[in-house]
Amino acid sequence: MVFSRKRQEAFTLVELMVAMVIFAIVIASGFACLRSGMGLVDNARHHTRSSQIMQSEIERIRSLPWNDVIALTDDTDVTLGAEFTATAYDAYTMQRTVTGSGGERVVTLLVDWTDIAGRAHSRTYVSQYTKGGLYDYFQ
Repeated sequence: MVFSRKRQEAFTLVELMVAMVIFAIVIASGFACLRSGMGLVDNARHHTRSSQIMQSEIERIRSLPWNDVIALTDDTDVTLGAEFTATAYDAYTMQRTVTGSGGERVVTLLVDWTDIAGRAHSRTYVSQYTKGGLYDYFQ
């Protein structure tokens, strides 16, 4: 009688280690992409909030009579409006610069903030006011 042995097939230890290394690389790159994506979302959120803050201040100035516009002082720290009292807006500061003379004023708003990584950012909004109208644009 001849006995035949069935060969048992299994993964070797080397194959298992290679698979685990590949799996670890895939998981690590996934986490890196997730962190990068969350950073981009945070950056977009800050830009949106800073735009809201500047637009609110420009609209407030736009509603002022011309005599109040020409009375605005140069290089002033501006207190954020009442609608921006949530703790999400604590990271933002805004400065206003007014230049020009006669029937023209250029109002520049600068909003600064620090992101979650500790990097400082700023965004500028410039609006040109004239006695008969205005022009504005982002930079």
